[in-house]
Amino acid sequence: MSIKILELGKDKVRLAVAGEGHTFLNALTSELLKNPDVDIAKYHMEFQFSDPELTVTTNNGADPIEAIKAACMTISGYCDTILSDIEKK
Repeated sequence: MSIKILELGKDKVRLAVAGEGHTFLNALTSELLKNPDVDIAKYHMEFQFSDPELTVTTNNGADPIEAIKAACMTISGYCDTILSDIEKK
């Protein structure tokens, strides 16, 4: 995965996320929207095989990059839990 910052402000970030599709971006935006400091979390893919652009805006002075990091860590934790459960069986 390669990430390029297209726009960065105090409460907004827009990223190009190369090599990812709907699966990861759906999970990421869903997790971001659980954060009460996140106002908008959405992505756009212009064409089927183009790189998606993720847009995140925040409230209350929250850093949108930190919100993305936290959401990614939570998703990673879900994956670790699933893998651990599979290994137990």
